[in-house]
Amino acid sequence: RADIAARMAELTPREYEVMTMVTDGKSNREIAATLGVSTKTVEVHRARVMDKMRAESLAELVRMALLARGEPI
Repeated sequence: RADIAARMAELTPREYEVMTMVTDGKSNREIAATLGVSTKTVEVHRARVMDKMRAESLAELVRMALLARGEPI
């Protein structure tokens, strides 16, 4: 958990916001509409989140988010 928390601390507020929406199952289009940005911008943030969190897949990112929230996997 500490390792995941340290990785999350590297995220910008917007990257964290995008990560939260992605792990909640929102599509890039839905996220873009909610944030008032283009889908390309969301794709860039999402790619940076995956890189900073060192997640190789969306499933792995969701698992990390659940662990960080203290929820059972």
